[in-house]
Amino acid sequence: MSYLAVTDQEFDRVVSLRDAYRIMERFASDYLARGDTSISDFLHAYAGEVITGQTTDPAAAYDFLAAAEQVLSKQQAGGR
Repeated sequence: MSYLAVTDQEFDRVVSLRDAYRIMERFASDYLARGDTSISDFLHAYAGEVITGQTTDPAAAYDFLAAAEQVLSKQQAGGR
């Protein structure tokens, strides 16, 4: 089974730094809300990128894209 990698075309979308910040904030908040681990463990073990472009946890790439969709669709609907 092949997992999504940050080198895949789904990650080619260009966003502003403001949106990138909001996306990362949403991504981290959603992860931490599950109560899995501390933020330092999250950044290293979950969201890290390996040489192949995949994240250390295959779910992280999908979760990040879901956070991006939430933030960007809210923005398109007129929210901040």
